[in-house]
Parts: sequence; C-alpha cells; structure tokens
Amino acid sequence: MTTLLIIISITLFIIFAPLVLVAIGLPFKVSQGVREFRDSTSTEQFDLPNWLLWLQNPEDGLTGDSRGWYWNVYMQGKPDWIKMLIWSGWRNPWNYFKRVFMGVDIRQHRMILKVGQNHVRDDIGSEGFQVLVAEHKTKHRLFKPFGIYWVVPYKNKNGFMYGCRIGWKIKLSHNTPQNEEFELDYYKAPTFRIYINRQYH
Repeated sequence: MTTLLIIISITLFIIFAPLVLVAIGLPFKVSQGVREFRDSTSTEQFDLPNWLLWLQNPEDGLTGDSRGWYWNVYMQGKPDWIKMLIWSGWRNPWNYFKRVFMGVDIRQHRMILKVGQNHVRDDIGSEGFQVLVAEHKTKHRLFKPFGIYWVVPYKNKNGFMYGCRIGWKIKLSHNTPQNEEFELDYYKAPTFRIYINRQYH
C-alpha cells in the first residue's frame, strides 16, 4: 500500500507540479523581444526565469508553436498569461528536462517508418496514422525510441480533430540534415498526449 501511495504521489507531482511552478514563475518571465510567427503575426516573446530552467521550452519559449497556431487559433481570445501557463505547464511540461535527459539526438539516429503514412500532423490534409522508430546510426541498442501519431477528423464539428501522440516527437523528415538555430533543437523529447484540437488552417 505504501509503495502504491508513493507511485501515485510521484505521478501527481510529475503531472501537476509544472502548472504550479510555471504559475509562480510567470511574474518573473524574461522578455526576448518580438517573435514573428509563420502566419505573419507577431507577439512579444518570453522565457521562464533561469531558476525554472527544467521547465523552459528552448525552442518556443512561452508563446507556443512557430506556426502561430497555438497562440492565435487554439487559444484565441484567452489572456496571455493563461496561454503561457497552459503551454509550458500543461502541454509541454518539463520540456528542457525531457530533451536533455531523455531526448533523441536526430543527428545520431535514423528514423524508420514501421506502419502508416510518411507524414502525419494536426493540420487539415495531414491526418492519418504512423509508427516510427529511431535507430542509432552506429550503436546497436535493444530499446529503440518510438513515436506513435494518430490524427482523425472530428466528423460532427468541422475544423476539429482527435489526436493521439505517444513516444518521442520524431519525424521522417529528421532523416534530412537539419540546420537548427539552437543545439537543443536537435534533441526530440518524449510526449504523451490524447486530445481534441481545432485544426490549423
């Protein structure tokens, strides 16, 4: 019984601690200037303070994905602090920690499609299913990081879809040499998400 309680306590901490810690850190967020999204909009970019480094998203900061989908579509009309809290505390918790200690370095791995389509994304026209594994290019390893991604249109409400992503955020396109701006962008972290989202147009 004691072991079970310890497991439950650790699990609850992993899930909910990021929300609490990000909420505490938001008043101390650090401005990084203006961020230009790929949808031609912009907003002021912020990072968490250095004492919350393990929760920091080194690629997207506190303002969502580079497309502008999260900031301008999914969370449209919400206060900025709510957008930041949900992005770093719920949707992308422990981002830096997961990349540094659990991430797959795409420069050292080959992505192999086991089942499904070459490209799956939560965009209209990119729905589908795929299972990928990441094989190390020079070392034989018994465990191979995997990525399962399944996106299905939500038939009863136009513009929405079901999504399920389990495993590492790897893509077949990572087999093409990447030129990332930041070193940590080469490390793809694990995730576990089952959700309903508005698709990006």
